[in-house]
Amino acid sequence: MKKPLLITILFLFFFTFSYAQISFEKGYYILNDGSRIECFIRNIDWKNNPTDFKYKTQLSDNDFKTETIANVQEFGIDNETTFKKFKIKIDRTSDEPNKLLADRNPVFKEEVIFLKVLVKGDATLYSYTDQNLNRYFYETKTIPVEQLVYTKYYQIDSNGSPTILAENNEYKQQLFQNVKAENTTEKEIIKLNYNKSDLTKYFIKYNNIKPNLAKEERKVNKGIFLVKITPSASIASLSTENDYFLRDNVQLDNKINFKFGVEAEYILPYNKNKWSIFINPAYQTYQDDKTYNVPSGFIISPETPNNAKVKYTSIQIPIGIRHYMFLNQTSKIFINVAYAFDAGSKTNITYTDVTNKTTREYESGSGSNFAFGLGYNFKNKFSFEARLNTKKELMRDYLTYSAKYSSIDFVLGYTIF
Repeated sequence: MKKPLLITILFLFFFTFSYAQISFEKGYYILNDGSRIECFIRNIDWKNNPTDFKYKTQLSDNDFKTETIANVQEFGIDNETTFKKFKIKIDRTSDEPNKLLADRNPVFKEEVIFLKVLVKGDATLYSYTDQNLNRYFYETKTIPVEQLVYTKYYQIDSNGSPTILAENNEYKQQLFQNVKAENTTEKEIIKLNYNKSDLTKYFIKYNNIKPNLAKEERKVNKGIFLVKITPSASIASLSTENDYFLRDNVQLDNKINFKFGVEAEYILPYNKNKWSIFINPAYQTYQDDKTYNVPSGFIISPETPNNAKVKYTSIQIPIGIRHYMFLNQTSKIFINVAYAFDAGSKTNITYTDVTNKTTREYESGSGSNFAFGLGYNFKNKFSFEARLNTKKELMRDYLTYSAKYSSIDFVLGYTIF
């Protein structure tokens, strides 16, 4: 792959990423003194609870401003997301097995944090997420905001060694005492898991929220799974190098090949569905040959013709991450990066001295490479992508002989479900 072409593609990546449209949506924030300011807030569909946010006073403004938790008691995006500030006790003990404590009691520490409103009513449910930490809080007309307590811990045996993994499910007792309707059964609460889905459904039912509103609540932060067929055309090139036999050094011409693949993509349920993970196995084959001259060392015939013939087949399997940038309700552009390896790969390269008909043959499996893509998607149904594959070693079984394969793929995508 020529360097100017690589530089051009990388520049396009940078340009696209830097100037992609940022989504500012109608919202508001309330200052500590109680004054409410209408504005347009940058909606990044926060995975982790924020400590600040960016906003514009007018949507046409070129620059945005930032407000922080120090000055704001509440902010939200209309009909979608609300964050409220509380000075509250929170337990941050880890749920990871290698970090569990031998104490069933939560370790509370008072902090000032934004809590996300999940369900609002006579009993309000809040959530707090920070990386792998997920905590839920509730509030009623008579009980101020407090954490629903759930911890994992190890029970200690008589020798002082951790033995059994146990759970403190105090949150069920809190709900049974403070958030329980007349028709709520004890069995219903016992079955509740400490997660967003179960708790949200419970609070929706308790507050007697209409089904259509409940459905809308569940619609937020929903992941999307897509399966696509992905035929593609590739501009491929191959160069070989042998440290001991210089006659094996050859640069083959660019060649157009065709691939056929299937892509499975999962669009993640946060950050406004702007991120996804994907796997895109595709069958590919590359065949080419070239006749070229090499120095013979003789004055009468200073060059002798040689021929190089290549056949490479594999199922290429890129696994990567993708970032979408929305242009409007139906169109978006995307960039992605993937680690690609081959399954069932086989490469055969044969050199022939045309004059005396002698041959040398090399056969090997292939190595791995990285791939960088830039594309356009319409309604999650059709897509087109230009994908740069970095150089891949096709002769990984040799120490002194190398065959570097690189390509640019032009990938069409059609979502079948």
